[in-house]
Amino acid sequence: MSHGGIILDDPARVGNFIHTIDRLCRRPARGEGVQDSPHVARRPLLARWRGVSDDGQYVDRKGVPLVRLSEAGDWPSILAPQGRPATHVISPGIPRADPDVQSGEDAAKILSRVVVALRSTRLRFPAYRLVAQLMESLADSHGKEERARGILREADRTWGWGVETADRGSEHVPFPVNLLLRLLPGFVHDLRVSGRVPLLSGRFRRLRRVLSQGDSKAPGVPALLAAFDPADKGRGARALLSAFMDDLHRQYRRSPLHVRGAGHVFYPLLLLNEHAGPLVDLIEERRADLGRFDPVVVVSYTPGTVLLEDDEEALWRLVRWRRELVTAAEPAAWRQVLATPLIITAPPVPPDLTRYDVADPTWVPPARVAPWWSSWTAIALFWMALAGAIGAYAGQTAAWHRSACADGLWTPWTESGRQLAGTQCVGVAEPDYLFTPGNAEMVRVQAVLQRENERAARLHEGSERPYVTIVYLAALTSSDRDTLAAAREGLAGVAIAQQRQNGSAGPSEPLIRILLANAGGRMEHGSRIARLLLRYRDDEAPIVGVVGLDQSRQETVAAIQELGKAGLPMVASTLSADRLVNESPFYFQVAPQNSRQAWMAAAFADSLVEKGEVKRRARVYYSHDVTDYYASNLASRVVARLKERGFAVEGRRFTPVGSAKPGPGDRSEDVYDGEPRDAGVSACGFDGLVYFAGRGIPDFAEFVKGVADKCAGAPPTILGGDDVTRYVADVRVRSAVSGVGYYYQSFAVAPNKCGQPQRHDFYADLFATFPFECEEPGPGRTLDGHAALSYDAAETMITAIRRLGRERHRVPVNSYTVWRQLGTLYTPDQSGHAIEGATGALDFGAGSPRQYPLDKAMLVLHAKGAERPTQVGACGDITRAAKAEFFPWCGSVPTIYR
Repeated sequence: MSHGGIILDDPARVGNFIHTIDRLCRRPARGEGVQDSPHVARRPLLARWRGVSDDGQYVDRKGVPLVRLSEAGDWPSILAPQGRPATHVISPGIPRADPDVQSGEDAAKILSRVVVALRSTRLRFPAYRLVAQLMESLADSHGKEERARGILREADRTWGWGVETADRGSEHVPFPVNLLLRLLPGFVHDLRVSGRVPLLSGRFRRLRRVLSQGDSKAPGVPALLAAFDPADKGRGARALLSAFMDDLHRQYRRSPLHVRGAGHVFYPLLLLNEHAGPLVDLIEERRADLGRFDPVVVVSYTPGTVLLEDDEEALWRLVRWRRELVTAAEPAAWRQVLATPLIITAPPVPPDLTRYDVADPTWVPPARVAPWWSSWTAIALFWMALAGAIGAYAGQTAAWHRSACADGLWTPWTESGRQLAGTQCVGVAEPDYLFTPGNAEMVRVQAVLQRENERAARLHEGSERPYVTIVYLAALTSSDRDTLAAAREGLAGVAIAQQRQNGSAGPSEPLIRILLANAGGRMEHGSRIARLLLRYRDDEAPIVGVVGLDQSRQETVAAIQELGKAGLPMVASTLSADRLVNESPFYFQVAPQNSRQAWMAAAFADSLVEKGEVKRRARVYYSHDVTDYYASNLASRVVARLKERGFAVEGRRFTPVGSAKPGPGDRSEDVYDGEPRDAGVSACGFDGLVYFAGRGIPDFAEFVKGVADKCAGAPPTILGGDDVTRYVADVRVRSAVSGVGYYYQSFAVAPNKCGQPQRHDFYADLFATFPFECEEPGPGRTLDGHAALSYDAAETMITAIRRLGRERHRVPVNSYTVWRQLGTLYTPDQSGHAIEGATGALDFGAGSPRQYPLDKAMLVLHAKGAERPTQVGACGDITRAAKAEFFPWCGSVPTIYR
């Protein structure tokens, strides 16, 4: 039988009816709504962009109509079989409810039967249960907001319980905690049950939306409940229905956060008999808003007979309606199809239902299979994999933080430039990274360096000025925090040099960026850092040189050799060992050599003998550490110079703090005094000069304590080498021993007090930039000269870069051109100085550069406890120095020691 090209596929008319109900319940693979066939191929992903239309199959218009059956007979019980599992005339996976509704039951009672039936299909209705629970408790709370709050507290299984139990045991805790326990749960509970706070309110936020019918300006949930009249059955039923639909809608969501919702391939089916009219009327009222999609198919039947022209015409209308529902081209046509419930006459029940069993693919085609990723197993595996990935990533990040001294999140392409070596973090970093341990003064100094780096980057934009990077390589950490005073002063000197240079104007004035490189407390990782600098590339601000360096040790020599192989010029600030200038032609230093220091020590000792302060005898205490080139070189030079002046010299050895004692292979004939403190004890009672040729921190600090332990009232005459300035640098450390005075040698001219005229503008800038340097006594007010030496080293490098831009033909600024320019920092006619340094004139000698300054300043100072050290005398080319400041024997310094 045909009509308009449509063939009725079942003379009994059962097939069209079954297919209609079945297809209304089948959920599309994408979007929501009704599709004509459950087996239509998906539209290609690019079909929409290409203008391909599939209006005949899927239009994603949300809305499922109400279907009313006339003379339904046994169809509801057949579509939802009870005790007949073998007879399935529609897809068995459809969640369905066929409540046995009795005459006179209200909508709320009917809906409760529906919920009980659907809960057996693994659908959950938490919002409905909450509303139903509150409805049962509303009889005596009408108009009483406090009673409503009590009901909500009972319904709140989290913070509501906390309100009731907050005061239990509170008398055993301190008063602030007691007060917090009493107030916080109630405060949080009130916020939660108000339904106004996202996330915190949870289900009460949905409850507020249900009770207020979506009014965003409605009051909180307690006020809504208090205003709710339990006698208003219609309003209560609407609230229950709204909660029911809200639960269904939440479970059918498709989103990355609601993956399980994609596993529902059928909409629930409600089969309501002729007594369910109150619930059907409410559903029709709700369905009047076609823009709100409720994922449920409702089929009811009327108690009376609807007279139609003939049954065949009714089925034709069913077929036509189904086509119109999925092919409506305009929203108005689509709304017209859904506006009125469809009323049709159900076909008579066939005598043999097995013909329509699910095993027959002709009548019940297989349903769409739920996506594999929406199953509980897939979801559990996904979260397990995600948790494992997050855990692995967190572990990798933590390991990266530990091994690379990094912060932030780890990424495979990120390198921090730093590594954890033992307990120290070594490597390269911007000044905003603090190599711990640190202190407040160190943070302030590095903040200035970072600010100047940012300033240089801003000035470089649109500028032709050279923009280069200078690395400050030094011992920026230590197991002993006392050394940080000298390290911080070195950084402060570099910061002033960078600040003054970036503040200058002119096309040839370079813009300076500073990188910090920490080689460890004893420079033990110097060569590793040197190799790391070789891989560090920045095309915008290339590395052109290294300044600083620290401690003339074996690893320092290895670092100098590595940097020299890479063609990076170096200007050391405090290094003085004689052998260093032979390690690489790329190496320069602003400090004099140990040979000059030793000659001056012997001359000063000779003057003390002439004054009668000491006998012509001397003990030279030094570290037996074979890797410490400074100590061994200075000791041997001092011993030789003292012997030249007729001193009876005795070499005495000690074990540096943290080092091993001499082993069986030790062949030295000098006396071994044990630890530095023991060596200090052994110096007591000696009437000659005691010369200390070791490290100021921590060895000299222990040496002085040993002297104080035994002979603080009559200590020997002590003269320390220039490294003792590290001990003097920290006034808090040297103040620990207040009864022992000592002389020490220094490479820097002492500054005047703050507010007084200074020998060099450097000190004025230093005190203005870092006010803590003016505190006396304080963390920074010292006369050790580390800040000035570092400033001179940086200024020497900057001067070489600056002079490249002043050439007649502009020379590219790179490490090799800067190295070549360093060799020209001298004045052939001796009419002035190449650089007027903060520690004295810097001139590397005419004709053949010596890689260390000519006639460099050398001072002897006296210190005792926390008192301000006093300058005893000096030799060298010192700007603005008065004649009285110099030793009378300075003119007799041999040429080889100038």
